Amino acid sequence: MDFLQRSRDDTQAWFGKNLKGDPWIWGICIIMLLWSIVVVYSASVKDAYSQMDGNTEYYLYKHVLLCVLSLIVMYFVHRIPYIKFVYVTRLAVWSSILLLIFTMFFGTSVNDAARWIEIPVIGQRFQPSEWAKVALIAHLSLILARHIKGGWNTRELFMEPLALVGVVCGLIFTSNVSTAVMLAGICFLLMFVGKVPIHYLLFTAMGLVFFATIAILLNSTQRSGTAQSRISTFFDKDVVVYQSQQSYMAMARGGLYGEGVAKSRQRRFLPEPQKDFIFAVAVEEYGTLGGTILIVLYLILLYRGLKAIEATKRPFGGLLSAGLTFIVVSQAFSAMAVTVGLVPVTGQTLPFFSQGGTSLLFTGIAMGMILSVSRGETLEEKRI
Repeated sequence: MDFLQRSRDDTQAWFGKNLKGDPWIWGICIIMLLWSIVVVYSASVKDAYSQMDGNTEYYLYKHVLLCVLSLIVMYFVHRIPYIKFVYVTRLAVWSSILLLIFTMFFGTSVNDAARWIEIPVIGQRFQPSEWAKVALIAHLSLILARHIKGGWNTRELFMEPLALVGVVCGLIFTSNVSTAVMLAGICFLLMFVGKVPIHYLLFTAMGLVFFATIAILLNSTQRSGTAQSRISTFFDKDVVVYQSQQSYMAMARGGLYGEGVAKSRQRRFLPEPQKDFIFAVAVEEYGTLGGTILIVLYLILLYRGLKAIEATKRPFGGLLSAGLTFIVVSQAFSAMAVTVGLVPVTGQTLPFFSQGGTSLLFTGIAMGMILSVSRGETLEEKRI
């Protein structure tokens, strides 16, 4: 008994010493990653069997590895004092712009969209838009923090926050309309919180909406045709697209308590069941109760991410935590809204739940930065 007690005390001491920041955020992230392993394995069996010569565990092993890497990344990022991020935000956002331009011309195309860069030697794909989301939010937070008391002039506004958001979101828009729209919305919300004059925001927003609409109507982007089709189909009450049909059937089968672990039947018919429509598989297997629990976990994550602002007195920390929390949670609710038919099909994945390499790793970076903010500041860090 003494040995067990000492082991328990040593474990608690290790966690207390090494895992800093909000314990709720740590707990929710770990719960979702562990739960995702079971659901991803169930949802990916069909694709693994057909695409990997009968190796039904292929995507399971890959997802487990990525979950572990995401936690490792989250751990090391959260150990960095958040105020040190100010030294790399500009480099991060400009590197993301260069990567997005490179991807536009030389990227690997999947489903008629060049969103990926093939990494030599290891043969894995990397999605620069995921890096761009984190980098843009971080640098925008720094810009706004430096002007939090006002003092904007027109040149400063259009050179830094407005033009920067327009360029990054515009580059993403060429291959991923939904991600660009969501990121732009979060950036405008952050700029509103950061006290950018409202008339500048309205003027820029109207301009972006105008140019985005023209780009889609003229089929000038890689996914213009797909965006037009999905929007028109969504507003046609006599048509339900195949993905939505299968999603509704999966959730209807789930009922209140679900079919049971790994007993989804619609996973055989849902396109990308382990990615875009994993929420439908989760509801089918765990029922409305399981789906509600997942929604509550994201809501708690939203609350704790915003509460982390209280741990810092610096505007940069508050804006950084708020922006990254908004982008993670809004992506989650966007994916769930697609599944239940509230918005057109977008292809968004559930952060920390869907299968996906780049998304998991950069969500880990984002959550690590939020945890870093929630740690607060030591006396030495306050002097920086």
